[in-house]
Amino acid sequence: MTQATMERPSTAPANTDAPIDPAGAPLPAMPAPEPRYQLIIDETVVEKISAKATQHIDGIIDMKGNLLARVQEGLGGDAQTKGVAADVIDDHYVRIDLDIILEYGKSATEVFDKIKETVGKDIDKMTGLNVAEMTVNVVDVMSKDEYASRSGNMADNGQGDAPRQVS
Repeated sequence: MTQATMERPSTAPANTDAPIDPAGAPLPAMPAPEPRYQLIIDETVVEKISAKATQHIDGIIDMKGNLLARVQEGLGGDAQTKGVAADVIDDHYVRIDLDIILEYGKSATEVFDKIKETVGKDIDKMTGLNVAEMTVNVVDVMSKDEYASRSGNMADNGQGDAPRQVS
């Protein structure tokens, strides 16, 4: 798992009290230890921000979780990052993959544009990281009624995803 680390640049003044040798010549000064500041952003944080940012985007019925997410939900766990995978590339950039279920009748390109705008803005605002690459996989398309019906049937046998509110 990769993490972003952001270091604060040094602003300490130079040491002007250099030691002097017996002949009166200044000796090379030993640099004072500089404080080291780091901000570490874990990939799961980026995944959670991305998942929360997509929750209110019109046209997304749900995020498609993998088997692990379904097992967690079946055991009463909360798969808050379901359908999201993030890779922090370095101190400045992140790569994101989203698996969505598109609402029938909605424009995939319009939903994609809204996802890019919303997720990118939230990640930048909250972490200072920039999205270098984003892939949105439309893994299914269905109406709200169809999704509710399937989710109800799948929830009975522990295989489904719980429906979420779509505004």
